[in-house]
This record gives sequence, C-alpha cells and structure tokens, in this order.
Amino acid sequence: MRTLLRAAFHLLYNPFAFSYDFVSWAVSIGQWRQWQRQSLPHIVGTRLLELAHGTGNLQIDLARAGHRSIALDRSPHMGRIAKHKLATRHLRPPFVRAGAQALPFPAGHFTTLLTTFPADFIAEPATARECWRVLAPGGRLIIVPAARIVPAHLADTLALWLFKLTGQSAPPDPEQWAARLTRPYHETGFQTRVATTTLPRSLVWIILADKPGGME
Repeated sequence: MRTLLRAAFHLLYNPFAFSYDFVSWAVSIGQWRQWQRQSLPHIVGTRLLELAHGTGNLQIDLARAGHRSIALDRSPHMGRIAKHKLATRHLRPPFVRAGAQALPFPAGHFTTLLTTFPADFIAEPATARECWRVLAPGGRLIIVPAARIVPAHLADTLALWLFKLTGQSAPPDPEQWAARLTRPYHETGFQTRVATTTLPRSLVWIILADKPGGME
C-alpha cells in the first residue's frame, strides 16, 4: 500500500498535477484550504520560504495576509500551474525549483519556513539539516502534516474514509506519530512541539520547530 501511495503521489505531483486541487478538495470535502491556513498564525519574522508550494494556494493566502514569500517546489508541473494561478491574481512571488534536501539559499536567510501536507521528504534528516542551516537564530519551521475529519454527516464520513486512503489523515496514535516525524528535527537541535487546531468539522495538527537564539 505504501508503494502504491508513493506512485500515486508521484503522478499527482507531476503529470497529473492539474488534478491536485480537485483531489485535495474532494478528499477533504472542501476543507483542505482551511487546513492550510492554520499555518499562518504561527509565522515569525518577515523572510518566508514555502517548501513544496504545490499549486500555489498558500501563496495566495500569504499575500492576502500581507506576507512576502519565496515559493519552492521540485516539480516543474506544479511550478507551471502555480505561476499561472498567481499571475491571474497579479501575484508574482519568486519561484525556485529545488528539493528541500539541498536548498539554494545562504545560511540564516529565513525567519520562517512553512509547508502544508508535505510528502515523505519532510521526515528525512537531510531536510532537517537544511532547514536548520537556512533558518536564522530564533527562526521557525511550520509543518501542517495531517488533519482528522470529524464526521458531521454522510459526506464527511465518506471523506474520512477517502482521506485515510491518502495516508495524510492523522493515525490512531498521533503522539507517537508526531514523535517519529519530529525526531530528525529534535536531533538537529530544533525545539519542537505539536499544536492542534479544532475546526467545526476537523482537527488539524501543526508541528512547530524553533531554532534557538534571538532573532535580529
């Protein structure tokens, strides 16, 4: 199942990227965008980088909230979709094509890194090390890794089942799962904690990894 999911996500992030917005809306019954926005209240500073920008939806939210952000993704398909979507809204943030394991930025450059529903790369030690390198002292990494639908009607029950199939629904033991996900960051030196936000029809997990030190 894990292998099949990886193959499915590869297709969704690359040749089938055009269907990403519909798929994410369908498996969440319209809640996906609201889940992404739960990252915004945790931003610190003004130098922002979004890891794995996807189709660019969070970039729209960041701009509406008054933030300026660099958008990074390794998929050229996602890049084309995001650039077009944002251009139609007169938004043109800097786009960078790269992976999170080798960020093309100088050390201490950003005050906030954020990513919502990232792929497996987010749990890799190489990603943790790069996040540590490019964050300034006092900077923060924000990860929205999962949500859990709280069924209120039949459509939510169906969405709960579909979302579990994607592997991005919170597992039965969220604390143990979060501990595994944050381990590479804790070992790198981050101070990590897990927060939750309760919405009318769902519960959203937010991982905050702070780099010790005072921000200039």
